[in-house]
Amino acid sequence: MQTKGKLLIVDDETTFLKILNLMFSKYYDVRTATSGEEALNILNDGFKAEVILSDQRMPGMSGAEFLEKSIKIVPSATRVILTGYSSPKDIIPAINQAHAYMYLLKPADELALIQSIRIAFDYYSSKQKSQQNAVELKKAVEQLKEKNIELRAAVSENIEIVNQAVQAISGIANYCERFYFNNHTKFVAVTAKLFADDIGLSKERVSNIVWASLLLPSIMNGMPIDFILNDPYDLPSDEHRAEYLKYFRRSIDTVSKIHKMKRYFDIIANIWEHHDGSGFPARLSGNAISYETQVISLVNFYHNNVYRLPPESLKTLFVNGTVTQTTIMTKKRHEECIKSMYRHATWFDYDLFHHFHDLIKKREVPTLIPEANDLTIVNIDNKLCELFTTTENTTKEEVSEQEEEIVTVSTSTGVKMQEKEIAVSQLTPGMTMGQTVLTKSGMLVVKNETALDEAIIRNMKQLESTGQIPSTVTILFAI
Repeated sequence: MQTKGKLLIVDDETTFLKILNLMFSKYYDVRTATSGEEALNILNDGFKAEVILSDQRMPGMSGAEFLEKSIKIVPSATRVILTGYSSPKDIIPAINQAHAYMYLLKPADELALIQSIRIAFDYYSSKQKSQQNAVELKKAVEQLKEKNIELRAAVSENIEIVNQAVQAISGIANYCERFYFNNHTKFVAVTAKLFADDIGLSKERVSNIVWASLLLPSIMNGMPIDFILNDPYDLPSDEHRAEYLKYFRRSIDTVSKIHKMKRYFDIIANIWEHHDGSGFPARLSGNAISYETQVISLVNFYHNNVYRLPPESLKTLFVNGTVTQTTIMTKKRHEECIKSMYRHATWFDYDLFHHFHDLIKKREVPTLIPEANDLTIVNIDNKLCELFTTTENTTKEEVSEQEEEIVTVSTSTGVKMQEKEIAVSQLTPGMTMGQTVLTKSGMLVVKNETALDEAIIRNMKQLESTGQIPSTVTILFAI
């Protein structure tokens, strides 16, 4: 059953007071008083009036004075003044003093009184509901603040745990670093970040790229040396690539069990996929390979080709204990890497590839400028020398001759061939392309390893004469 609203009526006219009492008792819990003092006593005795209806002109204390004093006892009550005045200059001061919600003129008919008091109770209920909502909202806000503080603390703690785990794994899994002329992990992480910042990736995506770069060596940890020194597409046979995949997937699956770092290893898992679908191991293509993965792939490709120990120098490292890469050799490998990147341009997103090449060309990224000092790799594991005991009689002259051999490349079928740069005007039918050629607008002219015929050569010469393709290209020839 709904509780009746509490109504206090104050009027010095006892007859009118009785009439009002009879009129409103049907609808409300009514108390009456013939003076302001009596009404204050009723309120002080515990009657929590929700609406107070008071006559203005009463002996002693006026209605406005009473209503003003009642605020201290029942501050939330809705106050209504009954007055015989009709002039605003007499009514407004009383309303302001009493903090009245409305006023009614005497004599007031029954219907007007009933409607006005109902409106006053509705106003009271609405105000109470608003106050309750405000209290609940304030409580909810305070709880939300507490949750946010807890969440921030948890996120901060989780980030710190992940950071420490990444650094620990990166530090432990540094076996492959010994086969680079400078720090591979640091180079890829720093260069990939600068590259990602330059193309405008979000702060979160750049962060993911950095952490994935730092974890990349953990995938190589435990792999045979041949797999560390060769990217999978350079391995000589499908059997070798399948063996590489076994090690690669095992490493990915193992470290991906750390749930909070799975997103980083999802990036690394596609490091050998190519934009044109020729990659490894799932032959993903296009947008199926994330920008994060392709950024790292480009940087990794560059560093492997410029600063990784060439496979043919491995015996030198284990026999002599050191291998040095001179400044001239670094610059040459840098130039050869750029040519190789163009030969394999379709492996990467077109815009990303050309943006990366522009960074190299403009020399805006310090790490992409060839090292100006001689670089040396020192063999820190003498036990590995036992693998090469049969080559101990190799003379330094023979080693030197090996290092001066013409640079060879592996075709997609695993065949080793030499490459040579010649003018487009010197192309003849039967030659094999050593690079993929694109026009300035990105149109494919000829793919890497394509055997040239007269029609292709004629088209290339026409494009070269209009400046659409370079004047020199790389061809392959048998060793």
